[in-house]
Amino acid sequence: MGKRAQTVKTSHSQGHRSKSGGHSSACRRPAGRKAGPAPDPTGFGKALKRVVVTCFPDLNRWLGELPDPRKQSMCKYAGSHIWWQILLTFILRNGSRNAFDADRNTGQMPENVLRLCGQQWDEKRLGKRRTVTCSGNAVIHAGRVSHVKVGMLLLAMVKRLIQMRLLESARLFNRWWLIVIDGTLQDRGRKTTRMWKSRYRYIVEAKLIGPFGTIWPLMTEFQDMSDPIREKEDCELNACLRLMQRLEKEFPRLPICFLFDGLYPVQRIFDRVVKAGWKFIATLKEGRQPNAYDEAVQTMLLSPSNVYHCQRMGEDGIVDQTLRWTQQVPFDKHEFDVVFAGEISPTCATLWAWVTNLSINTGKEAFAVANHGGRVRNRIESSFNVQKNDGFGLEHAFCANETASKNYHLIMQMAHTINQLLIGGLLRRLTRGCRKVTDIALIVLLRNCLQVLTIGDDPIPRCQIRLAPI
Repeated sequence: MGKRAQTVKTSHSQGHRSKSGGHSSACRRPAGRKAGPAPDPTGFGKALKRVVVTCFPDLNRWLGELPDPRKQSMCKYAGSHIWWQILLTFILRNGSRNAFDADRNTGQMPENVLRLCGQQWDEKRLGKRRTVTCSGNAVIHAGRVSHVKVGMLLLAMVKRLIQMRLLESARLFNRWWLIVIDGTLQDRGRKTTRMWKSRYRYIVEAKLIGPFGTIWPLMTEFQDMSDPIREKEDCELNACLRLMQRLEKEFPRLPICFLFDGLYPVQRIFDRVVKAGWKFIATLKEGRQPNAYDEAVQTMLLSPSNVYHCQRMGEDGIVDQTLRWTQQVPFDKHEFDVVFAGEISPTCATLWAWVTNLSINTGKEAFAVANHGGRVRNRIESSFNVQKNDGFGLEHAFCANETASKNYHLIMQMAHTINQLLIGGLLRRLTRGCRKVTDIALIVLLRNCLQVLTIGDDPIPRCQIRLAPI
């Protein structure tokens, strides 16, 4: 080898640190996306009051006008204070009376309850310490008031939302208000000294379809036991007919389109709807109306031109739809139109059928009946699921008193209305930049805010409620 040949040097196991210089190592961006901002709950208490002031400015007056048999000069809590105790039990989604009682006098909660209900605390007579009434007192008070009076408040809240034109965009064909009627279990009852076993209580609900997936409680018909000796429960269809009678009395000129499941397309319901001039869209099942279902299939095959191909967005992706419809299908004394919807999604293939007295002549009308009418009925099932599993306590026996139990259920529906306005109309907009903030998380932050911070005595201005898709 020559003299100029270079000798091979052994490399260091950790690099050439002696020749790397005095510069620091390159800064590398950490893996993963940047964390989003956390929600700021400091104004959630004021947001609750702003929603109530904006949407229901007369709520405290409504609550104060409910019958109150107590001697007012000896009372510590106003009537609106007691009803707000029940309201907050459901608004904060505590799930039970005991859960709210555990925190009702914690921190600033008593002061905030006074701000919400509008009661002036008399320190000379009641002392300096503010307190919130217990649930036992609330149950006794609720048991003295007829559930008919409390139900009128729930109806007044929905009428107020209609007057605000907050729900206008959900009308079918820009005319018909969609009302879903369905039954569910109210509570599983409690064992008492008079009854050796608990008795389940059932209800039939009427709920108004709103925009962006919302659904608003409108009326409740309680299924009372008509024969306690044989334990024969009230019929759901009879409760539905009573509910329709109440709706006709309250909304004599409102264009209503009912959404029913497969239980309701029977002669009695058809006669009542046609007599009142309403419209309906009901799920058609082969076993419920076998003759009419076979007739609809046969006449559909004779009308090959009545077909419309479209798509909709489902939970698992795009769903291909093939809509077919047939007209003047006999249902005993009546003739209605039937829409069939065959769907192919990324996971399964299904067939749906609906019967309606709406006139269907084009594919777009069939699409509206199927997707903006028939499929929307499932929102009431989602509403029941939220009230059962997300802290409201549906199916939970809050008390053994029957009148108080009915009033607790009606106040739960009022709280659900306020909850939807608060979360969907305001808190979602305030926490838009935050990631994965669930409704339950927002309610927990609201509860913490009411316990730590006071709403204050300053008049709270009204806010703009804008419902938007979640």
